[in-house]
Amino acid sequence: MQFVIQKSEFLQALQQVTKAIPSRTPKPILTGVLITAKDQKLTLTGYDLEIGIQVDIENHVEDGLNTLQIEQEGEIVLQAKFLLEITRKLPHSLMRIDVQQVTVTLQSGNAVFQLNGLDPREYPDLPIVDDDRGFVLSSGTLKNLIDHTSFAVASSEVRPTIMGVLWRYDEGKLTLTGTDSHRLSKDAVEVESQESYAMMESIIPGKSLQELARILPDDEMPVDIMIENQQLLVTFGHVRFLSGLIEGTFPDTSRIIPTTFRTIIVFTTDELRQSVERADLLARDNDNNIVRFSMRRNNIEIMSHSPEIGKVVESIDPITFEGEDMMIACNARYLLEALRQSPTERVRIEFTGQGSPFLLRPVGKEDLMHLILPVRIANL
Repeated sequence: MQFVIQKSEFLQALQQVTKAIPSRTPKPILTGVLITAKDQKLTLTGYDLEIGIQVDIENHVEDGLNTLQIEQEGEIVLQAKFLLEITRKLPHSLMRIDVQQVTVTLQSGNAVFQLNGLDPREYPDLPIVDDDRGFVLSSGTLKNLIDHTSFAVASSEVRPTIMGVLWRYDEGKLTLTGTDSHRLSKDAVEVESQESYAMMESIIPGKSLQELARILPDDEMPVDIMIENQQLLVTFGHVRFLSGLIEGTFPDTSRIIPTTFRTIIVFTTDELRQSVERADLLARDNDNNIVRFSMRRNNIEIMSHSPEIGKVVESIDPITFEGEDMMIACNARYLLEALRQSPTERVRIEFTGQGSPFLLRPVGKEDLMHLILPVRIANL
């Protein structure tokens, strides 16, 4: 295999696929990136048996020069960590790779590297997913859906199903739900789907979705989404992202979402977030990361204390207040993460009682909802 490529093109693709390459694994071949030159196209692949990322690089003319020239087809596996570090430090805008069996010569300017490759025949095949059916979202929309929900998934393997985000497609609406049993986040969007997706439910690992969000562009690039054979396939531009699904039944969360409320308060999002961040400075020093809220019609007090450091009390004015006075305690981190994923200037918090779940909704984005269970404490 022989090719010449613009360093920036190769580096960008390499940075994307390395997100699917483990730093440690019992299978050394998986620490490498598979490089394939075929049909005047270069393909880089990273795969950890759970997440797979492939990026195609095609030639185009830039400043009158070709960005890719494939002189001989072939494939090789190179250690991804070292290849990435080397590529970043190359002295010239062009790089040349020559492969003889498993010996690789990488040259850029006057720098010449001799690298030991791995046999590409040992590299596992990625799962095959039919890409002729599914639905389409803009990249920015998909990224927002993931950001708004994946942070709430469980990190413990005791209940594997809630380590993932439930994707439910029904009657033209795609709904994502993440929960760790102490809080829940849900967001939804209208989409168009093939008839074969009349109704669908799949659990996608939160880790996979977070890695996907890191490589999705923030713009309105169309993203094709397919779910089939226990695999998620997401395609955008020259990138293909694959992830296995989580088997099992996602808990029925609809039963815990309240529909009637005793107190409804609208806050300025940034003002509430900043106040909770200050309370969290002391709350994080106690076992449950607790902040307390004393809510009266004309005054909201946010409090926290640490036996060793001290306490803080801060008052903020609500925009609107409906219902009865109330006191409640909750985990500061859960509330902060929900507020940070609330994209509007105002948030509405709906309370059903001191010991019952409460809802946080960004005003003007009714499909997005965060539910948090309060903390029961004796001296509230």
